[in-house]
Amino acid sequence: MNFLSYLLRAKTQFSLHSPFVYRLYTEVLTSHCPGRGRSAADILWRLEEYYGLPHPTSHFPLSTPDGLFLVVDHPHRDERHWRELINSPEWQVTLDLFTVGIAIANTRLSKQHFILR
Repeated sequence: MNFLSYLLRAKTQFSLHSPFVYRLYTEVLTSHCPGRGRSAADILWRLEEYYGLPHPTSHFPLSTPDGLFLVVDHPHRDERHWRELINSPEWQVTLDLFTVGIAIANTRLSKQHFILR
């Protein structure tokens, strides 16, 4: 996916219909953390901070009370691998932030893929 295609398809918090993804997006992914951007390392840091986990954790994927989180740096670099991850039954929710991909394993959630700004 090229960046223009991503921008045309990407949604903001106003179009999220999943309470879990809305909370994750507004409280973790778009929270204002001084010195933190949108790299995979920054997203991992934010998740660890949000769930009260030590920095850095030695477990990967990241285990939280809301399930397992797998953070993928530049998911569109290997489009075939990213598509396989999205379609895999072990990951219920996938988030595409263009430069970072997040896969979440939580059996209480429905299988969904979100493209977010």
